[in-house]
Amino acid sequence: MNANLDEAERFLAPVLNRTKSDHRGSSIVETLSGHNIVTEQSDQRRWHVIDKALCMFCHLHASCDDRSTGIDQPEPLSTQRGQKVVNALLDLVVLEGIYPSVSFGIGVPVERRLKSTLKGEFTTRSLGETSGGRPEDQRLLIHIINCLYPISLSREALASSIQDRMSVDLIAAAGELAFSPAWDVEIGRQFALTFKEIIESKSALELIPQLTSLLHPSCPDWFRSPVSSSLSVLPLRPDGVRQMINFIAGSASDESGTPSATPHQSSGPTVSLEALARASKLLTSVPSAMTPDTYISGLAPQLLDLLDDSALDNKRIASCIIGTGFLSRRKLGSPGTTGWKCFAQPIFDAIDPPLAECPVSETRLKLALDRLSTLVRFHSNPGLTKRLVSPNLLPLWGLLCYALEHHRTNWADQIHVILRTYVKISAAETQFLLLSDRLLWLGTAAWKFAPGTRGGIEIRKYDAEESNQIDSVLETVDGRIIQYLSLLREAVLTDDQLCKIFAHTSKAWLLGHPSQQRLEALGDDTKDPLESLIYAKLTYQLLDTYKDRITSSFEGIIQLVDPILSAFVAEHQQAGSKDTRSEQSRTGLGEIIRHDNEVEDNIHDAQGTASSALALLSTVLGSPDAIAGGTDINNLDRVQDSLDYIAKTNFSDSQLSMTASNTLLLLQSDREMPNVFKTIENKAKGVDILANDRNNHRKALGFLSDELAPVRAQGLSTLTDLVSRASPILNVPSTGILLTSLLQDEDEYIYLSAIKTLGLLASIHPKTIVMMLVEKYIDTHEESTLDVRIKIGEALNKTIEHLGQLLAETVAQTVGESMIAIASRRGDRPKTLQKRERAKQKAAKARKQAEDAWDGQILGGCNSDEEGIDEEGMMNAHVAKIVDGWADTGREEDIRIRASALSILSTAIETNIAGVGATITSTAVDCALAVLKLEKGQERAILRRAAVMVIMSVIRAIDAAGERDQRLGFGFAGENLEEVVTVLRYVEVTDGDEVVVGHVRAVVESLEAWRQKSLLGFASERKGEVMDTGFEFRGLGVGVGGARKVGRIEELT
Repeated sequence: MNANLDEAERFLAPVLNRTKSDHRGSSIVETLSGHNIVTEQSDQRRWHVIDKALCMFCHLHASCDDRSTGIDQPEPLSTQRGQKVVNALLDLVVLEGIYPSVSFGIGVPVERRLKSTLKGEFTTRSLGETSGGRPEDQRLLIHIINCLYPISLSREALASSIQDRMSVDLIAAAGELAFSPAWDVEIGRQFALTFKEIIESKSALELIPQLTSLLHPSCPDWFRSPVSSSLSVLPLRPDGVRQMINFIAGSASDESGTPSATPHQSSGPTVSLEALARASKLLTSVPSAMTPDTYISGLAPQLLDLLDDSALDNKRIASCIIGTGFLSRRKLGSPGTTGWKCFAQPIFDAIDPPLAECPVSETRLKLALDRLSTLVRFHSNPGLTKRLVSPNLLPLWGLLCYALEHHRTNWADQIHVILRTYVKISAAETQFLLLSDRLLWLGTAAWKFAPGTRGGIEIRKYDAEESNQIDSVLETVDGRIIQYLSLLREAVLTDDQLCKIFAHTSKAWLLGHPSQQRLEALGDDTKDPLESLIYAKLTYQLLDTYKDRITSSFEGIIQLVDPILSAFVAEHQQAGSKDTRSEQSRTGLGEIIRHDNEVEDNIHDAQGTASSALALLSTVLGSPDAIAGGTDINNLDRVQDSLDYIAKTNFSDSQLSMTASNTLLLLQSDREMPNVFKTIENKAKGVDILANDRNNHRKALGFLSDELAPVRAQGLSTLTDLVSRASPILNVPSTGILLTSLLQDEDEYIYLSAIKTLGLLASIHPKTIVMMLVEKYIDTHEESTLDVRIKIGEALNKTIEHLGQLLAETVAQTVGESMIAIASRRGDRPKTLQKRERAKQKAAKARKQAEDAWDGQILGGCNSDEEGIDEEGMMNAHVAKIVDGWADTGREEDIRIRASALSILSTAIETNIAGVGATITSTAVDCALAVLKLEKGQERAILRRAAVMVIMSVIRAIDAAGERDQRLGFGFAGENLEEVVTVLRYVEVTDGDEVVVGHVRAVVESLEAWRQKSLLGFASERKGEVMDTGFEFRGLGVGVGGARKVGRIEELT
């Protein structure tokens, strides 16, 4: 083993221990071969170098096999020296063997690979150059795969090195041989099997990042298709969905610089809303080689496992993917589709089972409730909640009441949350009308609820021999009415909606339910006394609870009086028969119309009820505000016939006919003034609009304080509607403060929607909202946390985008000056510094206590001794150091806030550079240049990235103004332009952050393109004039209209 390792180290020494002066200008292959290679021999020399490297790697692998029988022998390959040699051999094979032999665009871009330990120039292939089916390339790729792929399948140490260092490159090489149109068909067929074997030999956890890295813009279509197909079926592998989500969450956290997982592994990954959207889009993309039914059926069990997981984060992730990706899409999640059958139908069949599904065990019923509860609680789409709960309203109501009546508290609490969320979101009276008609609902004719085998509830087939005693049924009425009123209080209903419910129950009590009326029409006049009693009790409780709201609505009074008078007339016409309804319930109705001794305290007969109703109606008609209360006078038509009959009939109570006559006269007098009522109706219509807005505003405020995310989302949607319509009932400062407070909501859907609503509000009242956001973003008194300030910055950024040309004058100046003050080093945060120092002292104290308890130093997670290198630990330590550097800035602002301020400044300049003005723009460029020159270190890379984008935004804004033929009066010019370019060129050469360098190159190219356009006269169509002035700010040439003539470039023919 040591001899083979020494031989490999001697072979690689020229490119491992190489200095800048050694073999200057020579490639790695030249250096290792020891000859100056001519063009005709270059491929042959490359073959010999790669073949030698492969032979040495195989010898090392054989040595591992020979030592496999030994016990407790040290492994030279596990040392730092051994790993360095192995990695160098693999890098040599990849960078000089595979990459020059594959087509352009195949493989991971070199700049995204792990940095090679080899020193020298590598063989490269240009964009227009392809392998072209050259036999030497084919032969080398086949040789590499045949040597390394079998080793990668073994269990030796070198197999893990291949997996870590070049696994994705083996996939690229096999894909080149399998799918490239340049190769022979037989070769393609052979290595298509190899490509498939490599894919199948790896876990989804390994393949997801590897296949994703192979898909980039320069990837050819013939390679993209099989790689995409392989990637799209990975979620179908065991635990593939979870691994795909973890990968996307990790990628999103890498981009944002935030951790992707909570400290406890069991709690699942913390995934942002953007990452969830990506995961949902990827998982719901059906592979082209599969049918939707097959794909979704294979995916559903894993998503349901996540939905059933005990970790709340996993529940949230699964509910968002199922809700957004499947059930909210017509093609995948509408009733009858595979998505609906996999995710929704099992819930429906367990809660409201067809006869074939009975009985339903306690375990299955509880699982369905858990899934429904999770989808309702963790998915913020109100429409999905309605679709899932509406068809199951009656079963859920019956299950809730059964659980309460049989003391299944946990079950009742869970169902109550579902129904409470539903009635808040739906905000309609129809579901309460249904529940009032089926208050004692216990099941269908096929099944009923019953005690479960484990102390819960199950569903059994209905036994016709079992019957509920009337006494036990009566005992449940009061409890169910209480539960009904509890749900009614949760729903935010208007007075009109409440009056409709009351009118429905009172009419059903006085006249009977419509089904009972149909029986009477067929000659069956038998009335159900239990049904009448239930409606009477419910009507009485509604009156007692909502008496003020019902009587305050004129329409509600009409709905109350109409059924009473109609019932009285109908019964009187039936040969003078009397209604014998209960005295208690009549007394309940009498509570409405008891005043000024005009009506006795207790009403004992039908004439008394009708008399009281007429007195109430007469009083309301005599009120000048009756019509303005929102009721069209034409709605009184339905009571006129009843009034006419009572007025012309002789009753034992003569006052009854007289009251009816007077009421009829009032009604007829009103109808003789149609023009007046038309005017009143128009006025009433305007009042109704404001009343509706006030009710919606009250509803929104109530919803926004709710603990359930879907309810808060519905409240925010209602408030957004008011903002979009610029409703006059909104108080702009108060609404702005409310929306700003929602930025701290833990649900990303809520605070992202709040950002959009703030943008809408700012477009109507820009100065108020922008000033408020800027003040909270600056946070002079250091009251907000970093996360809150960043969210406010995001809201401010979106608000500025919404403003457009409204970003001008005071608003633009305030934004510009404030962002420059934060982005520069002027920020002073003494309180924040004290908090950090206290946190450090607390951590040091805790560590000291732990060391005392451990009786020694506690080792960190990074092991870099000479026995091995924990690369993952080193990477984590590096990332932690960068994150700590963002905050550890003394009394200055956090690096993340400064970068955020520069981003907002970029948005403002690009949105309306003319409104921002020359002074702010020039200062912004100065600030960006200072950041690029002074802010060094990897932890400040995000600040330099944002600074480069400020300059890019200035270029874009000036160029866009030129395209619009808009004269700004300032721009890059002369020495100032050269200074900007000089600084950017310096950063391009010296900066160690690849993203900064990439941004700088893009800016320099854009700047050169803009300068060429300006010289050619495209920036201004005004006879070849180019803007320039005598007075210049540093970084910008700024003036007030001075221009100089330049020669025009014309083509001579």
